[in-house]
Amino acid sequence: MASTPVTKARSANKPIVWPRLAATAQNLILLAVTMLFIAIHAKNLVAGHWQSVPFALDQVILAWLFLVRRSSIETSNRPFDWTVAAIGGWLPLAYQLHASPGEMLGAAGFTLQAIGLFGAAICFTSLGRSFGIVAANRGLKTGGPYRLVRHPIYACHLLTGVGFLVSNFWWVNIALIGIVLAAQIFRIQAEERVLISSSEYSEYKKTVRWRLIPGIY
Repeated sequence: MASTPVTKARSANKPIVWPRLAATAQNLILLAVTMLFIAIHAKNLVAGHWQSVPFALDQVILAWLFLVRRSSIETSNRPFDWTVAAIGGWLPLAYQLHASPGEMLGAAGFTLQAIGLFGAAICFTSLGRSFGIVAANRGLKTGGPYRLVRHPIYACHLLTGVGFLVSNFWWVNIALIGIVLAAQIFRIQAEERVLISSSEYSEYKKTVRWRLIPGIY
């Protein structure tokens, strides 16, 4: 069986150049897009569109953690893995603010986003600088929210995205969230393909059965 192609940190072999260039390009693009994202949401907040504040905070924190993350032990160099990671990680920045569907739905969407943001904050605390975007091995985390599902950060982001959709219901956002969800599933599969080489992760999978949503996936 062919092994998963990976880039090993501090490897004695000749380094693979394109993932390093791709990572640098992704950082620069992310900075530009995040600044635009902050400007748009700040403008709408001043105008009184407050329902999406938790979602905006979640995305800004996500971008910051990505930029200060620690180096990985192993990182996938498959172009497909990098593509789905970029889509799943950064396409939510393209979600569109839309006219509120009503005060009750706006409040419900805000509540879901706030719960997702709070959950993500707990996950980030557990994960620390081991956070990453592309499928990689930055050390196994099994405590806190990782006792419930194997990918709790993605679960919290999904909840925040659903809350955003409730507050900004529009077919464009429905399509974007559908694409993000598909990318996240592929992203989870890529991460587990890299991590499964660790016997510790094999045991962890036996203990924590569900990837994203208990009882469903």
